[in-house]
Amino acid sequence: MSTLLQAMLSQSVSGQFLTMREVSRFSAAEIRQTMADLVGSNHIELADALSAAGLSLYPESEDILAISALLAEIKRDWTTAEQLLTQLMTQQGQHTTPFTWRHLIRVLRCQCEPGKALLMAKKAIAAYPEDDILRDEFLSLQELVSEQMPVAASTQLH
Repeated sequence: MSTLLQAMLSQSVSGQFLTMREVSRFSAAEIRQTMADLVGSNHIELADALSAAGLSLYPESEDILAISALLAEIKRDWTTAEQLLTQLMTQQGQHTTPFTWRHLIRVLRCQCEPGKALLMAKKAIAAYPEDDILRDEFLSLQELVSEQMPVAASTQLH
């Protein structure tokens, strides 16, 4: 068990949380791993508090952005997940991973925004045309959007 995880769990017993100063002694990677451990042991509230501290300390850390986005997805906080994934994509730039694209598309679907999800899927397959999951997602969204917005039937002239 990591030092940060031990400290988080022992503080939570007394209803307290580590101070920012205490959390700042740990790297972004240590915070990410501790968040994953907390989620794994179903301590979502502690993971959420550590996410806030991590984002405050390391706002441009891909580790913190990614795990915080996943935590937001677990909590079904789709707006926060979208915001964090968008920030992560900004950090990753042209090296945005298929994993990040897939999660953003999923979040947009969960927000009932298939048109926006389709646009993201189109960008994703342009970046990763060989990714079967992204291609399947694009085709599925394309079908869904076309069902929701049927093309008007042409009138026949007699």
